[in-house]
Amino acid sequence: MPADFGYINARVKGMRSRLLPPGRLEEMLALPTLDDFMQALTTTPYGPDLQEALSRRAGIQAVDEALARNFQQITRKILNFADGQPRTLIELVLLRWDTANVLAILRGKHTARGAEEITANLIPAGGLRDVALRDLAGQADVAGVAGALTALAHPFSTPLAEGIRAYQETNDLLELELRLERYYAEHVLSAAGGSDHSAQVVRLVVQAELDVTNVKTALKLQRQERLSGEDRARFFIPGGMVTSEDLFVALADPQTAERGWRALYARGFPRLPATDDLLEIEKTLDLYVLRESAKLYLGDPLAIDVVIGYLSMKYNEVVNLRLIARGKLLGIPREMVRREMALV
Repeated sequence: MPADFGYINARVKGMRSRLLPPGRLEEMLALPTLDDFMQALTTTPYGPDLQEALSRRAGIQAVDEALARNFQQITRKILNFADGQPRTLIELVLLRWDTANVLAILRGKHTARGAEEITANLIPAGGLRDVALRDLAGQADVAGVAGALTALAHPFSTPLAEGIRAYQETNDLLELELRLERYYAEHVLSAAGGSDHSAQVVRLVVQAELDVTNVKTALKLQRQERLSGEDRARFFIPGGMVTSEDLFVALADPQTAERGWRALYARGFPRLPATDDLLEIEKTLDLYVLRESAKLYLGDPLAIDVVIGYLSMKYNEVVNLRLIARGKLLGIPREMVRREMALV
């Protein structure tokens, strides 16, 4: 089996043509109902997956399953092109989706959401397939999720097992989430330890994610005025390119946050909107990471750049289609849905 990224990227570039052009998304956004949207979706590369999903589900649930299944098949196809180090690096990139899925499940259990509501937002692109994710989403509580991951012998069972007792005592999900984020970052940065360009790119992507995670955490801690600097430092995850522990503590303290922002921007971090809406800021940060990753599609044609860029664009398309589908289901005005969509 060919293993070099030159071969893999040639195949991935062939898949690039199957992404929907922006004009097609705009056409689907203009459709009046969910049924109209589903009919239009059958004429796209998602059509076969939607037809299969409709044999088991209906409406928005069929759309969610079809989009997730299509993305999963894309990731499996790319993995099948590779072996050796390229496959290892691609698997490390896909671990980001395992992290996002487990975090979404933990948050769902923490807020007592139902299994169907949780699974609607999952993308089975990493090592955790759809059956495993449904099992995790079906657990009774956060402790059940940790136990199920242990039964699956998934690496993420380690940080969750270490933090579950503290969570049960304090009901503080943030600390448990950060254990998982820290474990993910340490694992990828260690496993992608080579000096070649592809390994360096994987590390840079994770480091950018770490910087964003630290900024998000600092923003949440700003609202807890009684914490000491030492308490705030416990939430810092090392390894990013921009955020040091000192900068994080300054940013996390409302008394020194302004100084922290100045230092952060001086180091090249993108400027954030002037708003107190934490969700809006987090959306801006997530979009920044997604766009930076998508730009890699135009990077080294003989390295992992193209794979990461393509996966970012494909994931963005799936998220946008989900937003349009929910807009049709709930009767949300077109302009409101468009504002939630992201183009990369």
